Amino acid sequence: MKHTSVRVIPFGGFDIPGLESWLGECSAKGLRFTEAMGPMAFFERTAPHPVQVHLEPIQGPVEENQELNDIYEQSGWQYWGMFRGSFFVYASPDLEAQAYTDPESLDYALKKFFRQKLADGLLLLLANFLLLGLYWQGAPWEIDWQWLRYFPVESLSNGTIIPFLLAALGFLFLDLSYLLGLIHLLCYRKAVTHGVRPRGHRGMGWLLAVGVLLLLPVCINTLQIFSTLGYRPYDLEGSGFVTINDLEGADFPISPWRTLSMDYISHGGTLLKPEYWNFRQYGAYGQHETPNDVPHLELSIARYPLEILAEMRVDEWSRQYINGSGDYQILDAAYGLDEIRYAPREKQIHTNELTGETHTFLPGGIFVLRRGSTVLFADYYGEQNLLEYLPRFAATFDAL
Repeated sequence: MKHTSVRVIPFGGFDIPGLESWLGECSAKGLRFTEAMGPMAFFERTAPHPVQVHLEPIQGPVEENQELNDIYEQSGWQYWGMFRGSFFVYASPDLEAQAYTDPESLDYALKKFFRQKLADGLLLLLANFLLLGLYWQGAPWEIDWQWLRYFPVESLSNGTIIPFLLAALGFLFLDLSYLLGLIHLLCYRKAVTHGVRPRGHRGMGWLLAVGVLLLLPVCINTLQIFSTLGYRPYDLEGSGFVTINDLEGADFPISPWRTLSMDYISHGGTLLKPEYWNFRQYGAYGQHETPNDVPHLELSIARYPLEILAEMRVDEWSRQYINGSGDYQILDAAYGLDEIRYAPREKQIHTNELTGETHTFLPGGIFVLRRGSTVLFADYYGEQNLLEYLPRFAATFDAL
């Protein structure tokens, strides 16, 4: 029965002497190479067989070359497969076997291979540009460091900072692996022309492994953004969310503008951005009024991967949104909630010192509620006592 074994490739992808030596050592331990994918190599467990391994640079289509395989087979070499689309892998039981007897032929093959991989660097450069450009708002020079200091959970949950930092660090390792690989390949070419066979550079393969590991969540996150998984709104009806009509009455007129009277729940989230829900509704207002002159309700909900992050977000929301309200009251846990914070808002009348005109700012209140790793923020402007509706807001968690 065949068994497969997986190993992290310890050498750079262009380090021919290092890879040949390592694959030979693996075969002597009973691991016969089958294929390579990214930083990983796959082996078939067999009886130990000391062999001489040769990597033949692929200079044409990345597909099996039966004609070339026949030529090597006639010389005692066995075809094992392809290594990352860069090399054909051949093995010979003769530990002194040489694939090339003419150094000039080998130098020609390596020269052509070097130019091909040098051109492939343009694709890597393009990947750098596209992925980092997608998350450019998370770049260090775009971050409000003062805001990050006082509101770290909100800042790091914006869906750009963490992806940008992971992508930048991942590409740093990936680009370094590529550049060092070209240098090692160039050194190998020069050594071949002088009849010297240099040793490999063990450990360089971990640059690629770390780079891929850092970029993998960013790539998954990006696929989610460009698919239906990144943003998944759903109808307000049957959602379980508290509406402005629940507070003001069924006959209360709401704004005709869809952005101010949402009949849907804005919902989304990706691997690197917490799941979120947003909803708001404003009452209808007259020609000489603004949206803030009429009762309205805004809800924001976020679910974090760790409960401690939700606890920190409760503190952040409590500091961030007072807007003329009094200090937050920390109420006893109830209705299945772990934390309840409430800030009442008093009605305020402002008189313009120049014109004498007065403007009334609506009362209302703010809820910051937490159940487990999910936090709800509700900001209400209106005449109703928000505390009376606490059970309704708590029930919203059951509908998420």
